[in-house]
Amino acid sequence: MKKQPLFALLTAVLLIGSLTACGQSGDTSAEPEVKGTAVEVQTVETGNIATQSTVTGSVTANRNVPVLSKVACKVKSVKVKAGDTVAAGDPLYTLDTSDLEDTYGSALTTYTSTRELLDEQVRQTQESYTNLQSLFELGAVSQNQLDQAKLGAMQAENTRKSTLTQMGLDDVWDVLNNPTVTAPISGTVSSVSVTAGVSVAPNTPTAVVSEIGRPQVVVNVSETLQPSISVGDAVDVSIPSIGSGTVQGTVASVASAVSQTSALYEVHIDLPKDLKVSIGMFAKAVFRTDSRVGTVLISTEAILTGEDGHQFVYIVDGDTAYQVNITTGLVGETQTEITSGLHGGEQLVTRGQSYLNDGAPVRITNATAAASAADGSGASSSAASSSASSSAAGAKNSAASSGAASGGAEGAKG
Repeated sequence: MKKQPLFALLTAVLLIGSLTACGQSGDTSAEPEVKGTAVEVQTVETGNIATQSTVTGSVTANRNVPVLSKVACKVKSVKVKAGDTVAAGDPLYTLDTSDLEDTYGSALTTYTSTRELLDEQVRQTQESYTNLQSLFELGAVSQNQLDQAKLGAMQAENTRKSTLTQMGLDDVWDVLNNPTVTAPISGTVSSVSVTAGVSVAPNTPTAVVSEIGRPQVVVNVSETLQPSISVGDAVDVSIPSIGSGTVQGTVASVASAVSQTSALYEVHIDLPKDLKVSIGMFAKAVFRTDSRVGTVLISTEAILTGEDGHQFVYIVDGDTAYQVNITTGLVGETQTEITSGLHGGEQLVTRGQSYLNDGAPVRITNATAAASAADGSGASSSAASSSASSSAAGAKNSAASSGAASGGAEGAKG
């Protein structure tokens, strides 16, 4: 019986504590709710845009001529190094012919005597033909006699060539009589791969002389870009080795067939004549294949894509965001051309758009744009205001219909 008063006392204490807590909670003032999704906006403007493709290549010569070794022979001395400028006929290196004389001794003796004999036969037949030409002009010999003499001179030359070729010592003879290897053209020595005291193999490139009439950059482009490039097109070229700026080049040629090695199309770009570059320097070329002037441009990041693939953006009118369907055109590095849906002057949502829906309340967080948007019609053009107003009207009508239906439902519940 004594336990009942104790239980009642504990119950009373708990009830009082609960009421006190509820009272304290009720006295706490609620913090004011911030309405609208935070967004940043930007005024839609018009400008110029061009699609561009960047490809890499290198500075090249108009012509590269390899210098080949005719015979296996040791190099005696090297006269040039890579980067030297040479004229046609300038010495590149000299061969040591002492080994050749030892190797081909008896064969060279036979070759030399045979060559001298055949050279004399060619000289005599050519001299005979020349004399008959003078007599023919005087009417002293017939046309048939002159033709026979010409045929004899040709046969003597052909016999000489075939006989000496069969002996296989033409190149050895040439080297023995002129051991100095010379530049085949005027230009720059691109490479030298011989060293004094080291033998070279026959028909092996020992040096390359490059001719630069006008410096060029050669790039390889894909089959999608090739049809858009034409001879005479301007190209922005940058060569990091000579500076951070760009120079304007001109398309000199466009290959009509793909390279067998790269499966790409080779494009040659002429550089300014006075540009100081070296062969092999790395280069970048920017092709602008299409352009628009005075067109509506927006940040590419502002564009959203629906589930059905259609593209849209959000514009702000007052404190409400409205969805606007758009059609896009050219796409640049950071901007996209808008061909329909926007006219310029609208307040475009550029950040926070992914959290919006049509008619959603918003608050602009970038102050400059917010002040512009708050100015009556803001900084928007009349076309933009009309676009925003029509979007707003459509959204409000939709909201009104939704509200009426909701009210009716509540009445039904009541």
